[in-house]
Amino acid sequence: MKEGFKNKKVEITIIFIISVVVILFFSGYSLGKGFNRKDINGKAEIAKPILEIESGNNLEINNTNEKGIYEFKVKNYNEQGEKTDVDLEYYIEILDNLANSGIELKLFKDEKEVEIKENKTENFILTKNEMREDNYKLEVTYDKSKNINMEDIIKQLQIKVHSEQKQEVQ
Repeated sequence: MKEGFKNKKVEITIIFIISVVVILFFSGYSLGKGFNRKDINGKAEIAKPILEIESGNNLEINNTNEKGIYEFKVKNYNEQGEKTDVDLEYYIEILDNLANSGIELKLFKDEKEVEIKENKTENFILTKNEMREDNYKLEVTYDKSKNINMEDIIKQLQIKVHSEQKQEVQ
């Protein structure tokens, strides 16, 4: 009789432990379940980066006129007078796709020579606080002893202005 009573006691204990585990499992699950909602309303506009390139006169170089100047401007405002909403950082890339083309290039920004390394200038900054234009002159000198057609050189000469929004430090 004692053995039957012991088995019954063990069965009741096991059932009790399983019941407690199941109750704790489901109560933790149901109590841990929750939902929270917050509505955030905001109104924002996308900043308008404005970088205008204004080109000047055509470059005229020939066998008698071996030096030419091409002028252009880089501005942080447009014709309507709207200025950029962000600070812009830019550099100028000058590509001459003809190897040994017989031309020498010099770039001037506001009458001061700008160094060109690997066809690129240093970075320049146009701020959003003031309307500004940077005036450039590209001086092209042709060496006619190279016997390369000048039209081919001019067609291969490209000026590119690369810009990006300057990161604000916070």
